[in-house]
Amino acid sequence: MHWLELLVSYYGISKLTIAKMAGVEENDIDRLLVNPPEKVEIEVKYKIAVTVMKLRFWIKDCELPI
Repeated sequence: MHWLELLVSYYGISKLTIAKMAGVEENDIDRLLVNPPEKVEIEVKYKIAVTVMKLRFWIKDCELPI
């Protein structure tokens, strides 16, 4: 499972929220989750990847250590 799936399924961040933060369409998120990454435009993958990394680090800073 990669980080995009984790943000959507485990943390409950909506695909629409991620899409708006990345400046892409919600169906771009769906396509990236369903299709092999080669079938999604490089610009879209880049925008989503940057947003996912930002969210990942924000969440990491908010989580309590176990």
